[in-house]
Amino acid sequence: MDTKERRGFSIVELIVVMGIIGVLISLIMPTLAKARQQANSVVCQSNLRVLGQMLKIYENDNRGYLYPVGLTNPLTGRPSTLGTNVPPHERWPMKVFKVSTAIWPLPYDANAYVPNVIDPAQQAQQMRDYPAAPYTPPVLVCPSDLEPYEAHSYVLNSHLADENIKAGSHNFGGLTSVEVIVAVEKVTTERDYYMEAGPQWAQQNSEFNRVVEKFRHGPRRGSNYLYHDGHVGTLLPREALTGIDPWDLRLDGTTQPS
Repeated sequence: MDTKERRGFSIVELIVVMGIIGVLISLIMPTLAKARQQANSVVCQSNLRVLGQMLKIYENDNRGYLYPVGLTNPLTGRPSTLGTNVPPHERWPMKVFKVSTAIWPLPYDANAYVPNVIDPAQQAQQMRDYPAAPYTPPVLVCPSDLEPYEAHSYVLNSHLADENIKAGSHNFGGLTSVEVIVAVEKVTTERDYYMEAGPQWAQQNSEFNRVVEKFRHGPRRGSNYLYHDGHVGTLLPREALTGIDPWDLRLDGTTQPS
């Protein structure tokens, strides 16, 4: 007969094992989080490349225009935008991607749409009444951007339309097409579809600060940007400013001489 006693782990041993497991998890989790962040950034870059390809198709079909804009505003001399000033089915994602899954007939009364609503409560109601998701391709959502307003994570650089830049243009304020930015990542809680310019540099900089998400992929990496030549880069905000508005900004962030 075996007289040896069988016994399990003691409480002290279990506590030691659990402590070791906890330390291992604490070491692994940051690595997993970093890997997930990197993977999301790669998917986001791919999304922007697809956007760049669709914009090239749009250029070929529309006499070299980079992206859709509305009629010229007689007060500013600049083209109007096709964002929240029109209902979702008339915004630029529909004109560029021609979303095949779009809902028809419209689930809302387009004639009752009120453009440029400012009040936050009215904005929230409008987003419920006029959902953008059915008229926006999923590729316009970065996986790191959770539930972005109006179902898109990227905005177009309106400075290009303001300067009448087309596919074959060379007037890049001293830069080249590989240095000029066409699309940027937007702040999740902003509804904008374009990053627009103001009449003075201070207002342009304010628009950049309000609309553009500067650190979506980490404080050391910044965010992703689509360039005029079709490539995608990951930049910190200081590096991106001149590429967004080379006509008015220097690399050091000061105004260009007139």
